[in-house]
Amino acid sequence: MAKKQINYSDLSPKELELLKDIYIDLKVKSMNNNDLKDFVIDNISLQIKNTIGNDEELEAWNEMEDFFKDDFENTIKEIKVKLGEKKGDKSNSNFREVNIETEEKREDKKLDMWED
Repeated sequence: MAKKQINYSDLSPKELELLKDIYIDLKVKSMNNNDLKDFVIDNISLQIKNTIGNDEELEAWNEMEDFFKDDFENTIKEIKVKLGEKKGDKSNSNFREVNIETEEKREDKKLDMWED
């Protein structure tokens, strides 16, 4: 008779949480510096670029503003110049609103095995 394979639903919430903590600790310790950098880049990219709605967009905006500090406005000006946006030119001004609407339409319906 085949042995029943254990499933996440066989664990209590506390057991599952401890398993996650152990996994995270061992996973990070097993990664070299390049792996860690790539992982962080992927996660920050997902966190910042996949914002949906005004609250998440505002949170990402504030995080970027805190990071750039006094250079934030200059960075934005450089981006506007680089992308060719001039005063009075509305071609790129609605980009953020369109991006938010696009992300809202793309609802991710994948089941997450880690959620209870």
